[in-house]
Amino acid sequence: MVFFLPRCVPEGGYKLDKTLVVHNFILSLMSLVLCLGCAFEMLQRVRRENTVEWMFCEDTSISTRGPLYFWSWAFYASKYYELVDTLLALLRASRPPHFGLHVYHHALVPVMVWNWLEHRTTLQHIGLLWNTFVHVVMYAYYGLKVLHVPTPWKKWVTRLQIVQFVTSMALLVPVLYYTWDAPLGDVCAGQRSFFVNLAFNLTLLWQFVGVLYTPATGAKKGSRKQE
Repeated sequence: MVFFLPRCVPEGGYKLDKTLVVHNFILSLMSLVLCLGCAFEMLQRVRRENTVEWMFCEDTSISTRGPLYFWSWAFYASKYYELVDTLLALLRASRPPHFGLHVYHHALVPVMVWNWLEHRTTLQHIGLLWNTFVHVVMYAYYGLKVLHVPTPWKKWVTRLQIVQFVTSMALLVPVLYYTWDAPLGDVCAGQRSFFVNLAFNLTLLWQFVGVLYTPATGAKKGSRKQE
């Protein structure tokens, strides 16, 4: 799509401002629902099991069915709808700055979330909460930007994304504790998957830090962060 669609779009692209506003607010609202729904079910499981250990070391016998994992599946499905971001950018002939990061991120995230579900990856629900919270803010910003509403908190969009990835690194500590604590003998679900996801997050963190510290002259042309 990235290589062939631009050849079919007229010079200057299509004017899709109304579509873009609706799309961004749908994503912001959808992210809010996912965030609140997952948070509620996480709280229910904590009350039921009287522990938070499962967040950092998921049981290897856990099923990816039920209320909590419903939100993981819904999150996975939402990643395909987010590909509309790329489609709209190409139809408008208006590639955002750092478009390579945009494509890299949106192409690989559905694979990573499928990996979460396939291997019942530890920390996936905390990752889901962080990602959807950031997306509530980010897509609201995008929608307001198209409407020319002042958004003085623009830089916090990227900063929140960086905090998200730094947090994922910090949470490695309790995961390692539960994984290799000899007296407990804990074995966590999706260990390999977790470290693959960690490596992916490191690449995103490196790229987002680069976006944040892009010279101001480049930022003046407009910046649409990709997460």
